[in-house]
Formats: sequence, structure tokens, C-alpha cells
Amino acid sequence: MFDYSYWPEGLPAELSIQMRNFHHKTQILVDGDSFLKLGNTILKGQMSNKFFELIVFLPKGYRTLEIANLLHRIVQAGAKVGLFEVEIFDQELEQFAIFDNKLLISNKLHEVEEDAFPLILQKHSDFQRIMENSLSVNSSSQELKMKFLANRYFVSKGQEVVLSWVVENANSTSLNPGNSEVDAVGNASFLIENDVLFTINAKNAKNKSTLSIFIKCLEEELFVLIVSVFNKDLSDYVKIDPISEDDNSYGVYIGDLLRIEWSCKTASNLSETVLGELKNVGYHNFISLENRQFDFTLIHFNQIITKQLKIYPFSAAGLVSKSQHVVDQNSVLSTQNSPLQLNREHPTWIRKLLIALKINKNNDRF
Repeated sequence: MFDYSYWPEGLPAELSIQMRNFHHKTQILVDGDSFLKLGNTILKGQMSNKFFELIVFLPKGYRTLEIANLLHRIVQAGAKVGLFEVEIFDQELEQFAIFDNKLLISNKLHEVEEDAFPLILQKHSDFQRIMENSLSVNSSSQELKMKFLANRYFVSKGQEVVLSWVVENANSTSLNPGNSEVDAVGNASFLIENDVLFTINAKNAKNKSTLSIFIKCLEEELFVLIVSVFNKDLSDYVKIDPISEDDNSYGVYIGDLLRIEWSCKTASNLSETVLGELKNVGYHNFISLENRQFDFTLIHFNQIITKQLKIYPFSAAGLVSKSQHVVDQNSVLSTQNSPLQLNREHPTWIRKLLIALKINKNNDRF
């Protein structure tokens, strides 16, 4: 899912190769000499609608006409560029690039235990922090001033992302995908189903500028919960489904032996309000005697994921006889997927079903 490579030598050459291969956006942190070597490749990438965020390390007060001209052209083409000045240039300073929030290339070797995701996330945060403390490069005195941020840059499928932006000195501002006109200051929420590139475009009488945010949709879930019920015939636990796809409520029989299993990525902190701190992989067995609610919280780097499970046990006496299943147009009742007790907090279709069951029972149809 995530790639990771490093080259102790020849970093600009390797970056040039990857800049021809990536699809959406790259973040690059390099020194002035490497920046000059990458200039033509960056400009060609911009002509192909690829987006760049650049941080260039320079000795304090050091400027050349060649660097100034290249900075001007790249900024005019839509890149976000920051200059970070250092008193004395350190040859040991790490230089790196992140491509599509997936591939990390660095001139320093890092230990990677299982996958590169934690390291890429860390380097992404490092880049954002350094950019915030860099000198922003503007192309003219009437330069458009823009800020474009997301509350998270790595998400699980179906997770929400909130974008916010502030644009100054613009006559018009639009947001892509959709090419929709937006206010100069605003925010919007989006549910992420796939990798997506969001772009803010701003224009005035003399200039136009673009900022982009690439959101990486993680193919694997960071946190998985499974509810199972013990089946005596099989002498094993059988996974059960929630009442509906949008509901983490489960209907079971009183006295069922249940198991809640969880798993999450390494480098995560998982806890539940009653069970306390939990290991990354584990389970909890209990007998369903009363309504139960479980509240899980996962902290994974800069992400916080919460999940809630509700267990509703009910008595099977009188509802199902002779091992028959009661079939409704919306549901099938069995020992592996049971309805809830009649309760005004339950979904409407559950209440209608149980009312029908009571009517049928009174008419001796069972």
C-alpha cells in the first residue's frame, strides 16, 4: 500500500524520475543546488497539471538571480514555495520528497518496522511545520494571498474531511472538483471514498494562483470491530451483522455468549470506557443479559477514531416455535441475527415487526 525508498547519493536524479511518474501532488524539501537541478522537471510537471509544494533551504541572505527567476516562474505556475534560511548550511540536513502521500524518498535511512505509513505521516507533519515557519515566496506586489488547509490528509474510506480556506486580493475563487464558485473565506465537508485532489483557484486582474490538497484514502481500515455469537452446534463463534448497514446496534437473545473482537494498526492507542486500555488485537467475551453499550476510542498519530457498539438482548420465548424462522419482507429472524425488544428508541421497521409478531401470537398462528 505504501512504498518507501531512499538514496544516500544522487537525490535530485531520483526525484526527477519520480516527478515524471506521480499523478497528483508532491512535497519537496531540498537545498538551493538541488532545487536548481530540479527546476526544468518541476516546470514540465506543472504544464501537465501536477501540483507542487516546495521548501528550499538557503544560507541566510544568500540569493542568486538564477534561483530568483526559477522561483518566480514556479510560483507563477501555481506552486506553493517557502524559503527556509539557515545560519550555517548543514550537509547532514535531511532532504526528502513525498509523492501522492504514498511514496517517500529521503537522503537519510529510516527504520521501518512493518510499513511506511507512520514514517510518511511523520514526514508530512514535519513538512507542514517547516512550511509554516518558512518565508513565503510571492511573485509580485499584487500577489494573491491564499491559505488552504484540511483537518486530516490520510483517511479511511467513508471518513469525513473538512477543508478550509482564506483568499485575499481575489476577484473570483473556485473549488475543484466541481469547479464551484466559493467565498473568499469558507469551509466545506466531504466524505472520502477514493484518493482525491482538492484545488482552490483564485484570480484577480493581473494574477491567478492555485493551491491544492491531496487526500490519501487508506485502502485498509485502521480499526476493525467484529461481533460474534457462540453457536452450540458448531462449537464456535459465528459473526453476526448489525441491524442495518448504518447502525452499530446488534440484536441477540438473552443468554447468548457473545464475543467482541478488535484489531487496529500498530503505533495506535486503543481504549474502551469500561474495559480500559486495550492491546492492538484482542477480544472480550460476555453473556447477553441486559442492554450493553461499548465506546471505543483509537488514537493513531494525528487521527482520532471513535466507534460505538450497542447490544440489545431479547427473550425468544413465544416468538419462534418448532425451530421455524419468521420471515418479514425486510428481515429474517434466527439465532444468529435477532430483532430487538419493542422500544421507542429502536428503528421504525423493528417496532413494526415486533408489533406484527405480537398480533400473530394473539391469533395463535405460532
